[in-house]
Amino acid sequence: MVNTRFFSRELLQYKLRQLGWPGWLGLSLLLVSLLLMVMVVRPQESRIKTLTAHILELKTNPNINKLRIKTDTQFDIEQKFYALLPQKNEANNKITEILHAATSVGIVTNKVEYSSQSLSATLIKYQISLPVQGSYVQIRQFINVVLNNLPTVALNDISMKRENVGSDLIEANIKFTIYLRKRHE
Repeated sequence: MVNTRFFSRELLQYKLRQLGWPGWLGLSLLLVSLLLMVMVVRPQESRIKTLTAHILELKTNPNINKLRIKTDTQFDIEQKFYALLPQKNEANNKITEILHAATSVGIVTNKVEYSSQSLSATLIKYQISLPVQGSYVQIRQFINVVLNNLPTVALNDISMKRENVGSDLIEANIKFTIYLRKRHE
């Protein structure tokens, strides 16, 4: 009597050897798709049902969500903006940070000129003019450091002059503006 279990096992091994790499690839993709269905699709079906029920609830009673929404008024937005600005008494600290940024990249600053101007009841701007000397790369690094580290500083103007074409040394006049608030809101 022939053992059918042994025969079917041999037949299965023979068929698997005949598959080759395309067959193995197909089987592995089939296995991966089954795993994805079990691990990803099935758990998301319950979430989809919950969200669908929530959508139907909102369609039938649209006033439910209006209670949850808090809109910012124009006044709130302005208050948040002014709260982000440094106070007027921090102007010297900000100018010092700009000068430290210049020395950290190796730029020579000869002098600093600044003036303040009141823009509104709560906003002041300090205009700073820096004549500097350094290479083009140093000047770019300086500007990047200032603008990245001091978000309330804006670059207004830059003018560069090179005395000699072969020289790396550039004389630049850089103008920044620091925005500050007058009093604590």
